[in-house]
Amino acid sequence: MPAYIRMSLPAFLDASPSALLGELERGYTRDGFATLYSQQTKAWDALLPLLQAQLRSCLPNGGTWSVLLEFPLYRLRKRIDAVILTGDWIIVLEVKLGATAFLSPDLRQVEDYALDLRDFHAASRDRPLLPVLWCPDAATLPAQHIPTPEQVPPVQLVGGQGLAGLLTQLSSVETSPPLNATHWDTAPYSPVPNIIEAATAIFAGHDVRDIARAEAANLGEATARLVELIAAARNHRRRVLLFLTGVPGSGKTLAGLKVVHDALASGGAGAGDIVYLSGNTPLVTVLREALAQDEHQRGRGGAFRRRLEEIRREVRTRIQHITDFLRDNLTAAAPQPPHEHAIVFDEAQRAWDAQQGRDRFGRDASEPSLLLEIMSRHPDWCACVCLVGGGQEINTGEQGVRGWGEALRQLPAAEAAKWQIHAPPDVLRGGTSTAGLALGEVPGVTVHEDGALQLLVPMRSYRSQHMSEWVARVLEGAQSEAAEIAKSLGSYPIMLTRSLHEARTWLRLHARGTRTFGLVASSEARRLRADGLGQFLAASDGNEIAHWYLRPLGDIRASSALEVPANEYTCQGLELDFVGLCWGGDFVWTAGAWRHRQLAGCRWRNIRDESAQRLLRNSYRVLLTRAREGMILFVPPGDCDDLTRAPAELDSTAAYLQRCGVQLLVDQQSR
Repeated sequence: MPAYIRMSLPAFLDASPSALLGELERGYTRDGFATLYSQQTKAWDALLPLLQAQLRSCLPNGGTWSVLLEFPLYRLRKRIDAVILTGDWIIVLEVKLGATAFLSPDLRQVEDYALDLRDFHAASRDRPLLPVLWCPDAATLPAQHIPTPEQVPPVQLVGGQGLAGLLTQLSSVETSPPLNATHWDTAPYSPVPNIIEAATAIFAGHDVRDIARAEAANLGEATARLVELIAAARNHRRRVLLFLTGVPGSGKTLAGLKVVHDALASGGAGAGDIVYLSGNTPLVTVLREALAQDEHQRGRGGAFRRRLEEIRREVRTRIQHITDFLRDNLTAAAPQPPHEHAIVFDEAQRAWDAQQGRDRFGRDASEPSLLLEIMSRHPDWCACVCLVGGGQEINTGEQGVRGWGEALRQLPAAEAAKWQIHAPPDVLRGGTSTAGLALGEVPGVTVHEDGALQLLVPMRSYRSQHMSEWVARVLEGAQSEAAEIAKSLGSYPIMLTRSLHEARTWLRLHARGTRTFGLVASSEARRLRADGLGQFLAASDGNEIAHWYLRPLGDIRASSALEVPANEYTCQGLELDFVGLCWGGDFVWTAGAWRHRQLAGCRWRNIRDESAQRLLRNSYRVLLTRAREGMILFVPPGDCDDLTRAPAELDSTAAYLQRCGVQLLVDQQSR
């Protein structure tokens, strides 16, 4: 912020194109877009006279309008070509010089700009926004703006000389006083990026404050605090165990990636001396590919363009799978310190127990114990940053935060005394973001309580900060409380349908612009096969996972094809804008309680073990918290002739969800 050029419409029309071009060039230089400098200035050199000619038609009615050129949107890492502020409208203009046809990607691009302003720009939040795609080289289309009640109406397609006609039409029916251009241009822009957008923005050098909303200010504070503690450990030759906690969607992964980037940039860790680790294979796969593709794209046009494979190899050193890290350091002929002095371990609450250590590495030790032992090999200093969220353990053997306490208690007294812990209160005493679990007493270890290391604001469901709380009440069976919370979800829709076709239609209608959408389902919901969902996105297929999350609309491999659902293993830690959750027979509400089940042959078998029940509930907690903007629940109708799809059980589940505040889709359609 702000725009490269901000002028009243009369002043813009009076300015010489060469003077305007010079101002734009200074803006590109200031923002460091050296590779775009020649491309963009050539485009503007041709466009400015055309734009001025079209805008002259708005006078004298549009004499109080304002024009802004190259307005940045940090979440999208793009800039809007032009914004025209009128009394009634914020016109979002994208220009495609040389295009003789209106392409779907261009249409989605300008629509996304308008939606981004609606959702994240304070001065646009309650104002109508009109997205306009102008192709000066396309055939002139008659401009006919038809008013709609939508804040962001469908994209207006304008060819040739048609922009003048559209603007003249708008200027002739003005009913409101003009917007203040300075106020609009400098108003807070507080975006909430998804994890892929955030990761690419961070590693492209953007500050977390540019890409995270102001309400989540402690995200930046927590990140800075972790970098500070890593630097202190290095300077004072200490071993530190640092915990960062937060409810689902509060930005823990974003914070971890930012810590890796900032620790290197600030010198808090030496080059290559810090790494991001995760046991979540899909998350690692998607982040690696997204970062590599983004860096490769940004390098286009430069003098020394690097090959994509070379970039992928480099990214693999920054983001690693925890199993690969452990294997490298446990199978060497002689124990050696790892290359990295500092690690950031995402989803550390999912660290596995000693049984898994025996099965995987032949070591009678838990994952926390192995990591502490490996990092302790450094004779000078080390830092382990643990990112912890509660209620997301979905595999047998995942211990939660208490597993780290047990690992510390098993250390010899002399070794324990070398460690210091910095953690928020919920790690030390139990809380919402640790599912009530705590480290417990750790004799001999110096413990520092640090409230700055707790993320308090859910960012994933940015339309409502109460989604994780609503999900918790639903899974607890507290339907009255869930229904009350549902009233405060605001513009975050949660719909229910008994038709998979209607669920798909709803997703396609609501996911405008480049918003992402897809289906998810429990890995144990195996009878969804009868509804046409027989294949699930597998955690072992890295290529398919990358395609599912990163491919654009129209690609049959993308999530938007709505053919293959992700399950709890292939969507944990990741997110979509809109989600269709396909409810399975493994978790149904009957006789006033949840029934936890597993398919055995051709019958459902009730799960009696409390730990196994908790893992299944957590699977649905993961699935219910993947959507950023809205969700539709598909509960199948069942089949009276199929014992595994009993209609009464599914009807009861659908009725319970409605009592929790979920709205039946037919109610919405009948309005």
